Formats: sequence, C-alpha cells, structure tokens
Amino acid sequence: MVGSGSSSAAIQSDSDTSPDHQMLDGALDIHHLHSHPANGHSNGLVLKTRHTREEEVVRIVIQALHDMGYKSSANLLQQESGYVLESSSVSQFRSGVMAGLWQQVEALLPSIAIDVNAQQSVLFLLRRQKYLELLEQQDMKTALLVLRNELTPLSATASRLHMLTSLLMCSGVEDLKKKANWDGASGTSRTELLAQVQKHISSAVMIPERRLESLLDQALQLQKMSCLYHNTDDDRISLYTDHSCDRNEFPCVASHVFQEHADEVWFVAFSHNGLYLASASKDATAIIWSVQDWRPLHILQGHKDPVSAVSWSPDDSLLLTASNDHLLKLWSTTTGLCEQTLSRHTENVTSCAWLPDGDRFVSASHDKNIFLWSTDGEILHRWQGTRVTDLVVTRDGKSLIAICHEKKIRIYNLENRTEVGHIQETDSITSICVANDCRHVLVNLSVQEIHLWDLEERRLIRKFVGQKQGRFVIRSCFGGINQNFVLSGSEDNNVYVWHREHGILIEVLGGHTGCVNSVSWNPRLNMFASASDDHTIRVFERPGLKAP
Repeated sequence: MVGSGSSSAAIQSDSDTSPDHQMLDGALDIHHLHSHPANGHSNGLVLKTRHTREEEVVRIVIQALHDMGYKSSANLLQQESGYVLESSSVSQFRSGVMAGLWQQVEALLPSIAIDVNAQQSVLFLLRRQKYLELLEQQDMKTALLVLRNELTPLSATASRLHMLTSLLMCSGVEDLKKKANWDGASGTSRTELLAQVQKHISSAVMIPERRLESLLDQALQLQKMSCLYHNTDDDRISLYTDHSCDRNEFPCVASHVFQEHADEVWFVAFSHNGLYLASASKDATAIIWSVQDWRPLHILQGHKDPVSAVSWSPDDSLLLTASNDHLLKLWSTTTGLCEQTLSRHTENVTSCAWLPDGDRFVSASHDKNIFLWSTDGEILHRWQGTRVTDLVVTRDGKSLIAICHEKKIRIYNLENRTEVGHIQETDSITSICVANDCRHVLVNLSVQEIHLWDLEERRLIRKFVGQKQGRFVIRSCFGGINQNFVLSGSEDNNVYVWHREHGILIEVLGGHTGCVNSVSWNPRLNMFASASDDHTIRVFERPGLKAP
C-alpha cells in the first residue's frame, strides 16, 4: 500500500500538524522538508518549473519504491531529497480508512484538501461504509442511528435513502453483501472506498495509486500507437529502448497459394482457434483447410449454386454456408458431413452469423428476410422489410447489425428483437465487419471508401481510401494486436492495409491476378488470407513463422 511506512501512526486531529506543514496561500506545503539552493537564480518561472517537476518525480519514485517493497530505499530517498510522499495527515487518513476508524477519518477531512464541491459526497461515502460495516457486525442499533442522524441529511435522493433503509431487513451477512453489491470490511471495500475518495483530493496532496506504473503504461501506449507496424505482444516491449516494430515482423509475404477451387473464391474466414481456414467459391463448394499443414481437410459439396459466405460456430465444431441456391447448410467440421439443410429463404442467401451461445444463428437474403434459427432448424424470429447484403452479430451477442440496399446500417437488439436505430450512409454498402469491442464497424462502400463507425455515438470516425471498388462486393476486416490494422480486398488485384488509428495506408500487397474479394486475419495474429477471382487463396505470413 502506498505510504505504508506511516500506516501504523496514530490518527491525530487536524490541529496536531507538525512544524514542516506550513500554510501557503491557504493550503498546506506538505512535501518539502528543507529549502533547496537556487543555483544562482533567485526566482523565475524556469526555476519554479524545474523544482516543481523535480518534486513530482521524486515523490512518484518514492511511491514506486514503496509499491515494490523497497521501503528502506524509499525512506532514504525522502531524507536525502527533503521531499516526502505525503503529509502525516494524508497518511493518517489513508491508514484510518483501511482500519475503519471512521470518527478519526472524518476529523482529518479538513486537512487533506477535499474539493469543496465534493465534501458532502465524500462524507456520504465514508458514512455509508461505516453503516454497512455496522450491519455486517449485526450492530443494528448503532447502524440505525448512523442512518437517521448521519446518512439521511446527506442523501440527495429518496431512492438512495430507501435502498440503504432496506438493508436493515437483510436476512444475514451474505444477503447484505449481495443486495449492497459490497464484499465486506475484510474484502476490497475499504480499498475501493479510498480510491473513490481519492478522486476528490488534489493529486498533489495524495498521489494516485501506482502512478509511475501508470505513466509508463501511457508512454508505452503512445509508442505503440505511433508504431505503424505494431504487431507485438506487450511482454516483448522493453522500457530500455523506444519501441518500433520492423516491417519484417508484419505478414507481408505470400507463403502459400492454393488453387483447389475451380472458380472465383468469394469468401475466406479463419476459425476462432486459428487452426482452420474456410473458403467459399463460385464453384458451389466450400473448403476447410488445416493451417498446420495447409491441406484441404474437407471439401463441402452439396450446394447447386455459388457459396457466398461461411461462418464458424463459437467452438469451431460447426460451419454454416450460405448460397445463391437459396439454401443454408450446417456442416460438421470434424466429419465434413452436412447436418442440416435450411430452405426457408426464397432468394440468394447473402450472409450468416452465429450468436455467441452456439445454439442460434442468423441468416439474411435478398428476399427481404432475416431469420433467427436454432441449430435444429427451427425459426425463432423473423425480421422483414429490407434486402440485406451482409450482417454481423456482436461478440457479446447483444446486437445484430445489417446493411441493406437503402444505404443504411440497421441495428437490432437481439435480446428484445427490435430495431433500435440505423445509420444512413451516402453510397451503396457492400459489406460489414464488426470489431471485437462490439462498438465499431467497418463498411465497404462502392465509392472506393471504407468507413469506420462508432455504433454507440452513431459517429463516423475515419475513412480509409486507396483501394479500388465499384462493381463487386469487396470485404474488409480488422487485424493485428488490438485490431489496429484495417485490411481490404480491391478490384485492382491487391490487398490494402491501413493503420487503424492514423488512417495511413501502409501496405499494398500484390500477387493475385484477379479482383480480391475477401480477407481474413488469423486470431493467432501473425497471418492473414485473401480470396480472389483468380480462383486462388493466398496466405500472407511474416518470415520464420512456425506452424501451430
């Protein structure tokens, strides 16, 4: 715990300040034990700024030494520098909260620079904790007094007071913890209380927890954001040097080219475990490939017309195929056998997607129907009225997002099965991809742009340009660590790669001799696949990659 070197000190009233805590402009100068030489400058902004920054750095280092258990070193640094981590009042306040000494804690409030506008809120938080601990101790008489005399005057709303009052009727301690969403005095509640209170205390008075670690994390995040090719696990990043990924670490080399399909390849998708790749073709077949040795594991035959899309079940045991023959088929990825053929659509089936429970999936068609299915072939719900060209389900299973001929991105709530809104685009949309955060989507437009949308704010965040698209359905995807790349096929036979945050085009990868229709990034983070009208699938890897 920060400042634990003084945690055993007795709680004092705010009047017992030591000589080194002198009032300056109405506040306590709590950090400096002795004056520092001016080095020839008696005053001036530069000197003041340098000393202020020096104090901040030293105090943060003292805190870090405490956090890492080097308490003797922390104490020595305090003595040598003349700076202390925090005043005795703050140390006593911290230890008082952790010890549950509520009367003394309240007495210290005037001495720790609580935000004036938050004083009542802080007092309420402290007294609420005291009240809950009394209930936990079964001291109902004292708890009732605290509720009436201390909490009621501070309760801003009747509902909050009613909730606190209802806790008196709890059948036992476990019931209390459940209803109050609280883990007890011996749990993390006091630590969480201290963190809540600290938000209302000047950071110069009480340094935020683990501040050095936070600053280092921020610095690393900034370096990663600035690294256009960042595709490295965090545990490989060193503090000793500035971080920068080399282009050779990016999968930009076509290591495999597959020609098993007899016609255009329209769709590719890696399995969730990254061990398999599924491809869909105009030749009316889908193929499941083993990533380990890149051989066709199963060739799925049964459709009479082109297969337009595929979708892996959450556990990768089943594969859905959607076809222009108006059918959906459900295949076992273990045996390669068709387990269900679903024939309720009356026009081309354009897309399909699983819900995360693995028991349900959705399909869309030009027949203006979106069906919600169970794996036994039962239709659970139907949305009508729009010709859907593509759809996705968010990772949390809460939303279905569909694109339609009206240039709209339609958003449906899967829990109550209602349409909750839409986003109007400016041109025809050909495909959609949803990010793992369930909040952002990519949509490809026929005007040679890819748009990144924030679904919560209904806001266009960024446009990615450069790829060629006008006549065909082109698909894009997210890729890389934290999905920080955007990839797309293109009608000029190339794969385009952008940095998601900056929108900068970083790669144009050739090799195909026909339109690139679809791309898919492997969840293993070090390869992706592309599908083309040239009948081939290309797998891009970085040098030296080993098979799983």
